[in-house]
Amino acid sequence: MTQGGSEETFVQAAFRRPPTVTTSLEAFTAELAPRLGAAWSHTALPTPYRWSHVDNRFWDMEDGVLGRALREDGDHLRARAVLTHAHGLQLYIVQRPHRAGQLLVGALLPAGVFEYGTIEPPRALAVPCDPARGASAVRRRLLPHYRIAAMRVASSTRFKQAQHVAIGRSADGWPVADAVMPRAVRALLHEDGRWNLNPGTGLCVAVGPSPLTPEALIQEATDRLRGLGFNVTVTDRHPLEVHLRSPGRAVAAPSTLLPPSPPSSPGRTR
Repeated sequence: MTQGGSEETFVQAAFRRPPTVTTSLEAFTAELAPRLGAAWSHTALPTPYRWSHVDNRFWDMEDGVLGRALREDGDHLRARAVLTHAHGLQLYIVQRPHRAGQLLVGALLPAGVFEYGTIEPPRALAVPCDPARGASAVRRRLLPHYRIAAMRVASSTRFKQAQHVAIGRSADGWPVADAVMPRAVRALLHEDGRWNLNPGTGLCVAVGPSPLTPEALIQEATDRLRGLGFNVTVTDRHPLEVHLRSPGRAVAAPSTLLPPSPPSSPGRTR
């Protein structure tokens, strides 16, 4: 999975991955993803990872072994990777400090969710650097809790917006979509590979470069989503400027600022 637009170009031009550790993590996630199911895809993040926004979307940041590891890694030197499910779930995988034979796996907030209320977050866990055993642990000990928590947090924080999708533009004019319903996310991610879920923002971003113009990508996505019964708002602004704040009080996600979506976007807490 690649990031869309200018973010991809900037990342590739600015950073080079240390080959040994990052390649081994890529190999691990490449074997782990299919063991979790056909709907999972994987990507390794550049190291050092300049944007800490993915860290900010880690659900269990306050407690747990992965939250502590991320707080200790202030320079973002640890190799890390993301697994993405077509329904908008994402797993965050990071080297475990001082344990060469283990990795840490935790859950990111679901697509389109930026606050988590009082929902108990799924707890991160340590897994062996063996894809078969690691997948078994993730399936048994993490995914069931993650799926239940994701359904609860989506319905509690954005229930009135579940049938609404906003499609707009990032600061560089690239298509960005804000969707919370798993069916809507799947419609974007699963059909033709033209959209990806950005782990740093929780937004769907059109993959670039593309043979289609941004206008064509937006029109195609709009037609597909409306055909599924979703209310779609198309705007030249960033999609996070479109949605109204969700009703009720909620606890802010671990970061109070939303990260830019390639390369920057207006922040907002819902």
